[in-house]
Order: sequence, then structure tokens, then C-alpha cells
Amino acid sequence: MSDAPDTSRSIGLVGGNALPGGVMMRTARRVGVAVRQEATGLIVTEGFDLQPPTGRWIKLPLARGIVAMRTALGTGKEAMLIGDRLRWAAPESDAAGDVDVPEDEPLSWWAKVLMVVGAVIGILVQVLAFRVAPIVIAKQAGLTGAAFIVADAAIRLGLLLGVLLLMSMLRPFRRILSYHGAEHQAIAAYEAGAPLTAAAAAGFTRFHPRCGTSFLVVSAVVSIGVYGVVLWATGNFSYVALIATRIILAPVVTAIAFEIQRQAARLSGGRWRFLSAPGMWAQYLTTRPPGAEELEVAVAALHEALRPPSAPTTHQDILAVAGAELPSTAS
Repeated sequence: MSDAPDTSRSIGLVGGNALPGGVMMRTARRVGVAVRQEATGLIVTEGFDLQPPTGRWIKLPLARGIVAMRTALGTGKEAMLIGDRLRWAAPESDAAGDVDVPEDEPLSWWAKVLMVVGAVIGILVQVLAFRVAPIVIAKQAGLTGAAFIVADAAIRLGLLLGVLLLMSMLRPFRRILSYHGAEHQAIAAYEAGAPLTAAAAAGFTRFHPRCGTSFLVVSAVVSIGVYGVVLWATGNFSYVALIATRIILAPVVTAIAFEIQRQAARLSGGRWRFLSAPGMWAQYLTTRPPGAEELEVAVAALHEALRPPSAPTTHQDILAVAGAELPSTAS
């Protein structure tokens, strides 16, 4: 990939997500998407610039966690659409050997309606399964006070990890979990200053302290304190109050969990390693050891994300250089 960016590693933290058939990587200013096409087996990439929100308040503790989650949801949705288009496109190679990927066609009115309806149904299912169900189970068990709060959080986390465990047993999701592990290993190589290659990334662990799985574990612990304080202050133990509390205060739990995980990740070495341990253990459910093919895609996505903003994107066959070292972005 000869047109890889020549940038320093002072760009800041890098995040990412696994996609069906690929990986999304995100810096503070750009998102890179890389997938392996189903029709050809070639790796194709595409990136887009980010316009981060401005204002002093967005950098304040607690507020920045909410902003980060909102930005992650937006970029994740766009990356998913791009990855799906690239993955199933029927490419045609030009004289230079690049792969032409057709642009998105405008969605019809009915397609937009179906997308909105699907999103609403998804939100309702999530609320019922992970907000309402734990409350019902804990109350039906006759629990009250502190026991109820702890059980509510434990049931919610257990349900979520159980769903992830079931998904990990399904063949289509196993590849996604391998891409998730590859994403972690590529980021770890970048953070360690190693060459940005699949071979170098293979030497790093697939567990990362800033993973979203770790965030879910931290959120469950934080919710015990937040909801416990509210229950103690109000004394209202009705279904309406409990459900409303968990919906209204969800951003507060998110903001606090973000700050705690941020510090835990920063102190993840040495004697403070225990702070990140529960989240790292949970990643056994959400990652799988990647192979060379997944690592190649993750590294390609990272190179795309490290391009300067507004840099042109070229879709190339990266398999040809898979065995060689891609240009490093080390300073």
C-alpha cells in the first residue's frame, strides 16, 4: 500500500469496531473502513473525515463521555453502511489496477421508513430486554434495597454476556469476533510503536482495556452506585419509578463509566491492572484469535484512518503486499 500516510503517532487515541467482513478504525479526525470483498477476496478501503463537536464543555469530565458515545454511534452507523457496500460490490479494475467501487444509490422513501421502523423496534427490544426485564426478575424474586440494586445490575450484565456467548457460537458471528480481536491487535501494535503490519500485529494480545466489552462491565458496576443513591434518596420502589430511573439516568451512568474506564485503561499496567481485569476477562466472549486474513484487514483500516483529513482514498488489492511490511507511520 504505497500511498499509506506518513504521519506521526501523536495523533492521539485510536478506536475501532469489527464489521461484518471487515474492520472500522477511528482517530479524532478520520475514520477508515476496510473489508474483504466476497466476490474477489480483495481488501478494499474507504475513509471519511470527522467533524468533531466544538466548545469548551465537550472536554469537561462526564460531558466528554456522552459526546464520545454519541460520536461513536454516528460513525459506527456510517462505517457499517460503507462496509456493507464495499463488501458486496462487484468491482471492476481500471488500468492502474485500482478497484472502482460504485457510490451509494439514494434510498427510496419506503427504504428510509423501514430503516426508521427497524431502529425504533431495535431500541424497544433493547429497553425491554436490558432495562425492564432485570427489574421484573429482581422484583419477582422478592429482592429489595441494596440486594435489588446489585441483582438488577448483575442480571442485566448476565443477560448481555449470555447473548454475546450465544452469538459467539454461531458460525457467521465467529468471523466478526476474529475481526474484533484483529482490531485490538492492530491498535496495540500502533500504540506500542511497532510496524503497522499484519505480522507485527500478530505478536500482540487480542484483549484491550478500552474495549466496549470492558465498558459494559464498568457500566454495570457504576449503575449499582447511581441507582442505589436514587433509590435511597426517593424510597420509590414502584415499577414506573425504577424503569424511568434507568432510562433517564442512563447518560449519567455512561458518563461516569467512561471516565472510570479511561483511567483504568491508563493505569492498566503494574499494580493497577486489577482495575481492567474484569473487562479483559469478558473479552474472551467478544473476541477470537484472528488469522492473517483478519489482521491484514485491520491493518488496512488503520492505515486508512491515519491518512490526513481529506486525503483521497484508493481501493487497492492489499493481498499482493500481505507478506511484506506496509510502510510504518512511526515518527
